[in-house]
Amino acid sequence: MNRTPSKNPKGRRLTVNLFIILFLIVGTFVAIKFAKGYRPNLQNRSLSGTGLLSVSSYPKSARVIINDKLTTVTDDKLYLLPGTYTVKIEKDGFHPWIKTLPIKDELVTASDARLFPIITATSPLTFYQVRNATLNTDGTKIAYVLKDSPQGITNGLHIHSLSGNLLGSSNIQIAENSPRDFSQALLIWSPDSSQILTVFIDKTPATKTSKSSEKISSAYLLSTKGMNLRTMSDVTLRLPLIISEWQDQFAKLNLPTINLFPKYMVEILTKNSVNVYFSPDKEKVFYTPTADTSLPENEIAKTLPNINSTPESRNIIKDKTYLFDLKEGTNYFLPFASKSSDFSKDLIVSVSATPSASLSLIRQLKAQTESRLTTNLTWYSNSRQLIVTNQEGVNLVDFDGLNVVNITYVQPLDGFVATSPDGSKLVLLTNINQKPETFNLITFDLK
Repeated sequence: MNRTPSKNPKGRRLTVNLFIILFLIVGTFVAIKFAKGYRPNLQNRSLSGTGLLSVSSYPKSARVIINDKLTTVTDDKLYLLPGTYTVKIEKDGFHPWIKTLPIKDELVTASDARLFPIITATSPLTFYQVRNATLNTDGTKIAYVLKDSPQGITNGLHIHSLSGNLLGSSNIQIAENSPRDFSQALLIWSPDSSQILTVFIDKTPATKTSKSSEKISSAYLLSTKGMNLRTMSDVTLRLPLIISEWQDQFAKLNLPTINLFPKYMVEILTKNSVNVYFSPDKEKVFYTPTADTSLPENEIAKTLPNINSTPESRNIIKDKTYLFDLKEGTNYFLPFASKSSDFSKDLIVSVSATPSASLSLIRQLKAQTESRLTTNLTWYSNSRQLIVTNQEGVNLVDFDGLNVVNITYVQPLDGFVATSPDGSKLVLLTNINQKPETFNLITFDLK
């Protein structure tokens, strides 16, 4: 009986295995290219490279309009061909966010928009008459002087906690307004927020033969933990020691932060700038140089796959204000910034060699964290926006100078504005629907 020879089973298995290996190689190659953003181009019959645009916002579910076309809602990720796109993120009831973004092959471009309401709900924190509001070092507490309360005993120096207190009231009184009127004092928080120095000043008006002058008449050191006695001791003679101790504490806070920055920025911030204020997360700083100079090439950006698309200003001009971003090494000009004409803050990085109790040193301590005394800028709590006060009221703007939005047209008294730690509220010392000279702490809801 004759048998037909069968095909070689080993050869057939080898062919199948080769096909499997080839399929895995091709599949892996396609998967890698797909993960990198490559997509089939039917016109060219090829794989075209794309970039990834990540769009997010607070609040979420905002519309994303790319080159005037409604594309998606936040939060989402989109693959786009390389090019420049105008991205607009908008939500009903909120100011829109707009930015021109470059999309590059195989890179992720992020747009993280913080949207602010067009109409903000307001709520009073105080009800009678408030003066002399001042913010503590980390921006979590406001000291203020209450006046004209129907209950006279409640008039005096109070502290309001912006972070809230689940175990009790967020507002405590630490001193009565008699026999001393603390609304007339210079209030300075200690670096650790455990004390408030109250300095009373005698002012002598100018005459034909002499200039106006100021001198310290008395000073008191108050605990912020609770009510202080009326019979507190005058610490005027101790002021040089107190100032020296607080300078040392500020230096210990500033030095670790400033040493994170490139050497050329350390030189500029410590020796050739005034009004230096670090962001809450210590990764950004705005400053006003005292001399023209040029920043070296951005070496940090060379190590990063992608950075913020807003153009930099590496040539800095005296008396203009700039913002430096530590993470990307970028430097931006802030055209809307202004500075005080009669007072500038020097960054404290060491203790004065000859401790004294001069008013200039005391004001320097106060200005270390209260930027409103030297400029119209204040950091927003998330470190990605700045609060700007001007003739139009109070505005918020991205740290790179884009997307200026108006929050309110009312003017804060003495420029006082603060933000809650979670960024949900702005607090202004202002007048709304009250007598012209009546000011209170009012919150503006930013949710």
